[in-house]
Amino acid sequence: MTEKTRRIVILIYVILPFVTVITAAVLLWNRYVFWTDIALMLVLQFFCTLGITVGYHRMLTHDSFKAVWPVRAFFIMCGCMALEGKPIEWVATHIKHHAFSDDDDDPHSPLKSFFHAHMGWLFSSANFADPKEYAPDLLRNRLVVFIDRLYFLWVSFAFLIPFALGGFTGLLWGGFVRVFLTTHITWSVNSICHTFGGRAFETTDESRNNWIVGLLAFGEGWHNNHHAFPKNAFHGMWWYQFDLSGLVIRALEGTGLAWDVQRVTDDAIDAHRTKSVSMIESIAQLKQDLGRFIDQGRNDLQEMMLKLPPQRVALVRYAYENTMRQCAEIQLGLERRRTMKRAAIERRRQKVAKLFVIAKQQLQMASLTQ
Repeated sequence: MTEKTRRIVILIYVILPFVTVITAAVLLWNRYVFWTDIALMLVLQFFCTLGITVGYHRMLTHDSFKAVWPVRAFFIMCGCMALEGKPIEWVATHIKHHAFSDDDDDPHSPLKSFFHAHMGWLFSSANFADPKEYAPDLLRNRLVVFIDRLYFLWVSFAFLIPFALGGFTGLLWGGFVRVFLTTHITWSVNSICHTFGGRAFETTDESRNNWIVGLLAFGEGWHNNHHAFPKNAFHGMWWYQFDLSGLVIRALEGTGLAWDVQRVTDDAIDAHRTKSVSMIESIAQLKQDLGRFIDQGRNDLQEMMLKLPPQRVALVRYAYENTMRQCAEIQLGLERRRTMKRAAIERRRQKVAKLFVIAKQQLQMASLTQ
């Protein structure tokens, strides 16, 4: 599939459910809706959302618990019916998100734009991770590979089931409106929960706890908790943080269908907070050091420009101004970011150093030009 074709497919994928929501609203206004339609939507929404939160996310991506194969298969198939992509690619992309959360290589960070984090990232294949690099273990899992290969079969069930049980209106509400709800709720974790909400833990990203998304996304909205402890099966870590997905996992554990359920102890929480203090101080120091490095480099370039004869300044003005502009953008980005990963700061330092080396070489050549 070419990039252009992909964008057209994604555009249809985004717009069609929205159009059907408007259609459903008109029919609802005219009272052309049946209780079975709403029931189908709610039931399918329930299981498809759990397919993403419990199946794709906590089970496959973070290995937060183990389960008997029928349970694994059921949740993965429900995740496929959510219409958010094949499980292996979904997992790989999410693993990449955690590796580069709110950094340059994050597939869906709101630092690029809120729209990009919500759905804009879907329009470029470059934002989807290579499973061979990020999820090679799943490529060796026969059950996951089998379900992944039959992805479009499970997707068809997401529409055939409501149509068979509710006809046209059942398909409208249980199929398309449900897809709209499921996808936008999941996308809200990427956009809203990296922009709005509170933070219980210091992390090297902008993850937030948002109670509204927490309710709608069955516990996924306690996103800052999750980024602090990714393997924890329970994103709601306190009694007032309702986590329906966590309750489902707890029920599976209680019946013996799931085991090796990952939990976070009080000691681990205390250790994380203690470590966070030194981490924040260290990151702040690295940012300050880079800021001083940029200031010194810019001063050096300014001095070199002042020493050039006026007739030679024009030869390097564009390169000089371009270097200054890029350095200013990097410096502004440092000031705007509350926290960053060490690797991200180091990459920016290397980029700035390279810019200065090239600019100084050009200025030196200009000074030698006859």
